[in-house]
Amino acid sequence: MLTLFKTLLEIIFLQKGPEHLPRSSVLFVMLLGCWLLVGATGAILVDTYDGEGLLMDLVLTVVGFGIYAASLRVFEKSERLLQALTAILGCGAIFGTAMFAGRYILTTIFAVDETAMYSEIILLWSILIEGHIIARTIERPWIIGILFALAVFIAQLQVFAAIKPLLDPAI
Repeated sequence: MLTLFKTLLEIIFLQKGPEHLPRSSVLFVMLLGCWLLVGATGAILVDTYDGEGLLMDLVLTVVGFGIYAASLRVFEKSERLLQALTAILGCGAIFGTAMFAGRYILTTIFAVDETAMYSEIILLWSILIEGHIIARTIERPWIIGILFALAVFIAQLQVFAAIKPLLDPAI
């Protein structure tokens, strides 16, 4: 387990790629559980995040995974999909832990709106890491992966804008 955590941190710090993770559906499900546990914990600890936010994150993650799966198919790298998605989930769980822990700690010192930049920095870094993961997966330059990650982020924003009024009719 420590080796897995170390590998995920090395992916986050751009030292390794998803090819350093085993191709394992069990590992994928385990990291999905960790990702969901982090989200559920965040929904409990952070006032600005709740079960609705976790559900929205799940929907947006599925949308992103669908786009990444289609992209890998275009580049004829479908056999690497499981490793790429496993890396994205694992890194996402670490980013989520950092975001929720940091927001929880910072809100004890600062007002909630003064801590927003912290979350935005983590979000931007996570986009870069997803780009790194995809670039390594499709064996293309880093900028190509970043463009894919940005396209996925924009698509997720569009889905969010479409779904949000359905979840909160007061808007």
